[in-house]
Formats: sequence, C-alpha cells, structure tokens
Amino acid sequence: MNPSEERPEKAPSSFAADYGRRIRWFGIWFLVGLAPFLGKVKVPGFSALIELYPSSLQGWLIPLSGIFMGMMAVVVEFVGSRHTEEAVLSRWFLRNAVVFLLALLLLVSVYTFTVVQMERSVGRGSNEVPEVVNIAVVTGSRTVPQQIAGSDCKCPSGQPAERCLADSSLKPDNVALCFGSVRIAFATLALVLLYLVVTGSFVAAIGLLLIRQRSVP
Repeated sequence: MNPSEERPEKAPSSFAADYGRRIRWFGIWFLVGLAPFLGKVKVPGFSALIELYPSSLQGWLIPLSGIFMGMMAVVVEFVGSRHTEEAVLSRWFLRNAVVFLLALLLLVSVYTFTVVQMERSVGRGSNEVPEVVNIAVVTGSRTVPQQIAGSDCKCPSGQPAERCLADSSLKPDNVALCFGSVRIAFATLALVLLYLVVTGSFVAAIGLLLIRQRSVP
C-alpha cells in the first residue's frame, strides 16, 4: 500500500450520529416550535412576552432565551429518561409553579417602574398616513432622577419620564443623559433575568407534565 494514499475516513459511530441528531433537534427543531413564543413568528391575536421589551434588547435576548430554553429541554429529557416517583414530580412541579408566579410578579413590578411606553409616528411614505407605534423605553425610573451639577439634561428632576421623553429623541444616549446609564443598566439586567426565569420555568412546567404523563402506565 502506498503510504502517500489517504486512508478512507471511518463512518461515525452510532453514538456520534445519535449525538449529532440530538444536537440538531434541541438546537433547531425545538426552537422552531418555540418561534411564536419567542416572537419570531407572528400569530394573529397573540403577542409574545418579548414584544413588550425594547427592540434593542430583542435582538440578543431572543437567541439568548432560545438557547436557555433549549437547555431546559435537554434537562427535562434527561430527567424523563429516568424513573421518577410521582410524589417527587409533584414536588418539583409545585416548586416550579411558585418560582414562576414570583418571577412573573417581580417582572410586572420591575417593568411598571422601569419601562415607559411611548407613542411615535412612523412615516411609511410621502403619500401615506404615518403609522403610530408603541415603543418601549427602559428608563430605570418613572420620574427624572436628581441631576448632577453641569448635566446637559433639559428635564427637571421629578418630571414624569413620559413628559421628559415626549419631545426628545429616544436614542439610548439621549435617554441615558437624563436617567443615567448605570440606572438603566441595572433595570435592563433585572428585566432580562426575570424574563429568562419566567420563560424557563414555563418550559420546565410543560416538561414536568410530559414526564408525568410518560410515567403513568
């Protein structure tokens, strides 16, 4: 045999082939099923939770939450492959429901006090009537905080956030000028983490339900 000749590549083992199929399933097909839930596919009469977030956050929060929920599906599949007593499943489900409710209440509270909904007219053409759209803006507070000396913010301290932003640009730099970049960053972090907990616990609850149905003879 000529040593310069290349050896034929070995076919992947059954384990490697199955491993690849599972990666594709959890990484692609599972997320395809979640597309309406993640706001990537529009369903008439249904608005995804992610649509309440600013568009600047949706760009990276959607893939982040997608891979997070994909990992939740892997964990559920692993738990479901083992025998689990119904009492244990019931306990997990109850704890998961408590986490979901607490996270949802916190999300509503944080959203109410840190996000402002603004209306803006979006021109669709010179001969068409502008469309009014709602834009979510993370301000970190409902009123303008106390400004440091020399601040370029034109809004007085204590003014409602909606009034401050009504006649100004909603660009992140302009919003941070009056409300503070650190305040906005902490509010954004809280909103992202609570969103992941709410959606993750929702997916986990469905997984636990499927595990229970599978274990029932």
